[in-house]
Amino acid sequence: MGEVLNHLRRLLGVFGKWLDVASPWAIPWPLTFALVLPLIAAVLAAMVWWSRGTAWPVRCDYPHTTTGHPCRNLSFGEWQRCHLHRPGRIKRSGREVRKLLRWQKFQRGGRVVERDDIHGRGFLRHRSQVRGLLYYRGFARPPREVARFASTWWNERRDDVSKLLAQLGEAGGGRLRAIFTRAASSSARVGVSDRLVQVIWATRLTLLLVLIGLVLVGVAVWQNRKPDDLFNYATTIVFVAAWAVAQCGIWTVASGDLRPHRRGGWLWVAGVQTVKLYAVFILISVLAGDLIKRIEQLVAGPDAIRPGIAG
Repeated sequence: MGEVLNHLRRLLGVFGKWLDVASPWAIPWPLTFALVLPLIAAVLAAMVWWSRGTAWPVRCDYPHTTTGHPCRNLSFGEWQRCHLHRPGRIKRSGREVRKLLRWQKFQRGGRVVERDDIHGRGFLRHRSQVRGLLYYRGFARPPREVARFASTWWNERRDDVSKLLAQLGEAGGGRLRAIFTRAASSSARVGVSDRLVQVIWATRLTLLLVLIGLVLVGVAVWQNRKPDDLFNYATTIVFVAAWAVAQCGIWTVASGDLRPHRRGGWLWVAGVQTVKLYAVFILISVLAGDLIKRIEQLVAGPDAIRPGIAG
């Protein structure tokens, strides 16, 4: 049994050397598995943004209704409203339903202001404050808002300056923190889909695994470990686990695949997927290492066939 394990270790070492030669930009070969993660993250981010806007069930939450509280009807996507509050619809009173983004409401006089009764969620935080290209403090921006983000960004920064100047005038001093906080109170309820809870935890775990993998690569470089060292394979499993978590925790939600699993939730499925993917990788490594070793023996071994004229 020991001889078999030693033989497998040698084959894994042979394939590890080949991966090191094939690795781009002379980086440690386990990092090649991490190079695709930014691309995967970008695709997943776009899918989640689009699904949030068009498909995931969420309350209509139109703030101005005859009942005095936000609409509780169901709508599909943050960019949609229920049939009663679709922009352009004429109410019985003769008034037209005006378009409002998820985080907006009308103040007296018709001025559009930020809501304080709901809050959004981002990829990492349950109460996001970021105002970026695709999201406004945890709410998905519609495509039209994304397209005109340059002018929108300028208007938002102008509002920040106005807020700070107002504080300076009223209280005699301003807090820069007010620029980065939102109008929503601490008791504000969630105004986005519940599916984001799984996405947030899966994103956190994915980033943690990637960070652990990078630390392990740094340790290997610091200790001058050779490409055929089995420590590199231990590092690789962390990146494989990160991909499995992203696939089972984020991709399935973004693609609408919400089928229940028999033995456990998405975390269990991600663990099983990690074992499967890593087992396939080890099998391929052993077979490839054996093939490379045979080719090397054929080319440079004692029985190699060398071209020339026998004399």
